[in-house]
Amino acid sequence: MELDKNILKQYLSIKKEIEAEEIRIDKMQREIDSMIPTEREVTDIVTKGKRGKKPLGICIIRGNGDYQDINKKRAELRERRAKKELHVVDLEKRVIDVESYIYSLEESELRNILLFSCIDGMTWKDVASAMGEGYTEEACKQKFSRFMRVK
Repeated sequence: MELDKNILKQYLSIKKEIEAEEIRIDKMQREIDSMIPTEREVTDIVTKGKRGKKPLGICIIRGNGDYQDINKKRAELRERRAKKELHVVDLEKRVIDVESYIYSLEESELRNILLFSCIDGMTWKDVASAMGEGYTEEACKQKFSRFMRVK
């Protein structure tokens, strides 16, 4: 992926998408965990066989009921969860690309403005405050805007 300013425009959106996907994954996991069968065990009594007309004894057989529907739903949810986790990994790679791009910039002042506004998600007022004395909200916003416009 070629690193350029366009990835900055999507950065905050990507971060929000990661959070939303993680919430969806957690919800799916809770749904999978809540799929507890109503009948835990099935039992049956059978004879062990016969010697002539007399049975050799009885045996109790225990087993799990047929939970095919629950297992199918669990499998579908696990598959969806795996796909979402792969999507999150892809998004996290993009986040790393954005951060690498910002750190590769030569100008320290611009790099700090981008870090505070894009990475930390600060308001322009907070960015100006973090930049220190002599920086105004409008000046920081203007420097960012100029950077984004220049090709």
